[in-house]
Amino acid sequence: MEQLQTITFGVQGNCGMCKSTIEKSVNSVNGVSNSVWESEKKEIEISFNASKTNETAIHNAIAASGYRTDIVPENEEAYKNLPGCCKYTK
Repeated sequence: MEQLQTITFGVQGNCGMCKSTIEKSVNSVNGVSNSVWESEKKEIEISFNASKTNETAIHNAIAASGYRTDIVPENEEAYKNLPGCCKYTK
């Protein structure tokens, strides 16, 4: 039986391209069933199967794509490669 959990936390970003990149990075984590990032709130809501992944793995996937979460800093190299419109104030 799936142990579906839903979590919400902050993720830095600015625009629709950020939304696409952030959600794609989260959805690539095995066990994630849904993610929605809201640019106005700078928050993401994620539903995932807790028997397949955990919150740390999700934070790390977002950080690896160049975006800072509430608990994991962005990967500097990935951040440098983001389009100009996606670069947020650090």
